[in-house]
Amino acid sequence: MGKMLSQYLLSLFIAFSSFAAAQTCTSLTIPVNIEAQTAHITIPEPVDQSALTAFFVNLSTHSIDYPNTIINGTRQLKAQYKIAGKLCTPKNVKPNGTLEFATHGVAFTHAWWEVDGDNSEFNYAAKAVASGHSIFYYDRLGTGFSSQPDGIQEVQSTVQVEIAHALVQYLRQGKTGHKFGKVIGVGHSFGSVITVGVTVKYPKDFDDVVLTGFAIGDPVAPFVGAASFGAAIASEAIPTLNTPSSYVVPGTISSYQANFLQYPNYDPAVIAAQFKIRGTATLGEFTTLTTPVAPATDFTGRVLVVTGITDSFFCGGNCAEKINGTTPPNLVAGLYPATSNFSSYVPLNTGHGINVHFSAPTTYDIIEKWIGA
Repeated sequence: MGKMLSQYLLSLFIAFSSFAAAQTCTSLTIPVNIEAQTAHITIPEPVDQSALTAFFVNLSTHSIDYPNTIINGTRQLKAQYKIAGKLCTPKNVKPNGTLEFATHGVAFTHAWWEVDGDNSEFNYAAKAVASGHSIFYYDRLGTGFSSQPDGIQEVQSTVQVEIAHALVQYLRQGKTGHKFGKVIGVGHSFGSVITVGVTVKYPKDFDDVVLTGFAIGDPVAPFVGAASFGAAIASEAIPTLNTPSSYVVPGTISSYQANFLQYPNYDPAVIAAQFKIRGTATLGEFTTLTTPVAPATDFTGRVLVVTGITDSFFCGGNCAEKINGTTPPNLVAGLYPATSNFSSYVPLNTGHGINVHFSAPTTYDIIEKWIGA
């Protein structure tokens, strides 16, 4: 990790390092050993921005299945990574209490769960702790303080699922000094995809799940998201980064708005701060984006889907649309045939990035009451 990258990450971490006095937060670096079946992706690192743009043009062309044209079989990956995370607990944490395990999406870091810092109405982690729950949230592989390996062959969705599983087991085994009675998987966007993947392969990891910024059934929506992402080579857009050219970020605040926001239902100052510390994603992740999504036939816990009405990534901008008589958020019920309870909530005046809209406090209330029910 270069000096300039370290300085960038340190400023990011300091900006979001403390919470209100009602909670105790501990920063952790957890070594994880994983084995995963990965896609053998037959593309090189982009040589420049034009090559990267060509990748996204191909990816967003609805008439071709571009990922299948560049995947040549699978490989077995065995690796060890370091994952940076944070565990926050109520001051008087109860033994065998509830832990929320939160996974962020593309273009974010762990800071997605503590937007705008201490005492902010957008700070999801603080709301979780104020509701009596502990919360663990982390930098996904390839982002923030976590390991940043090959962005094409290693940082893929199936690897992220295995890492999430390893972290859940670490926490369930009490290796942080706390024992938890229930673990609730909470995801946002790609983090929800990973959470679904965990419920498919490891149905006992989570007692219940909250899938935010997620839906299924709209065949065009992922192409809309890819086309409007405005991907730029991360190290060129943010010179303090020292990542390979397979690591990307939204290139402009306009592309950030197009993907995540419903104008004007957000605070521009909060958005400017979030854009400044935006996280990376990889071509490996974009190529394998939906691979983990399948029916979780053995998951029996509760499922809550929370998706903004104008979510672009999963609803193409309209989560009220009907597909065979059902909206995309409610179609997720089809992935969970054995669930003990399925419900959904679609906040109005809200885009894909639910944590940064004015509706966030109400949305958080609904989520935390649901978790505690």
